[in-house]
Amino acid sequence: MSAEDLTNLDFTRFMPARAATPVVAAAPSVVAAPESAFRADAEIGRLGAGHAGNYINYARASLVPSPPAADAPIVVVEDDEITRQLLAKALAVHGYPVRSAADGRQFQALMRSPPLPRLILLDVELPHINGFKILSVLRQHPQTSGIPLVMLTARSENKDLLHALSLGADGYLSKPVTVAALRAMVDRLLRRT
Repeated sequence: MSAEDLTNLDFTRFMPARAATPVVAAAPSVVAAPESAFRADAEIGRLGAGHAGNYINYARASLVPSPPAADAPIVVVEDDEITRQLLAKALAVHGYPVRSAADGRQFQALMRSPPLPRLILLDVELPHINGFKILSVLRQHPQTSGIPLVMLTARSENKDLLHALSLGADGYLSKPVTVAALRAMVDRLLRRT
C-alpha cells in the first residue's frame, strides 16, 4: 500500500454524520501495568536518535468543539508498541475510552469505524506515511477538520512545532512526556475539569 493510499480518508460512505447514534467500540487491549507506573511525573516515550532533547508542550486556544458521541474514543497513533500501550493505559486510567493504531493502515481502519474520535494523539514518524501528511489530510476533510489533534513526537525542534501548527495541530508534545503533561493537554483540549 502506498503513502497515497494511506491518505485516502474519504470515509463518508462508511460513517454516519457526526451527530448520529454512536456504536460501542471494542475496549483496547493494553499491557497491564501497576497504577504506580502512572504517577504524574512518570515519562512515556523516548527520544529518537539524532533528535535534540528540548521539551515542547504547546496547546492552542481552540473553539469549543461540537460534542462528540458519548463513547467517542481518544485515538493514539504510535508505532512503538510499548509507548502506544502506556499512552492508552495512562488515558484509560484517567477515564477516557481509547483506541490505538500502530501505523497509517490501522488508523485508516479506525477512522472508518464509528464513532469518530474525540481527540487524536499522532506520532510524526510512522511506517509508510508521515504524521504531518495525515494531519494535513484530516484538516482538509469536513468531518475531521474539527477533531482536536495533538502531535506527540520525538521531534523537538521549533521548525517541527511550527510545521505542525501551520498544518492545524491543536497541540504538540515532545517525547518523553510526563503523564501529568499528557493528561493536562488532553483535558485542556477537551475542556474537561
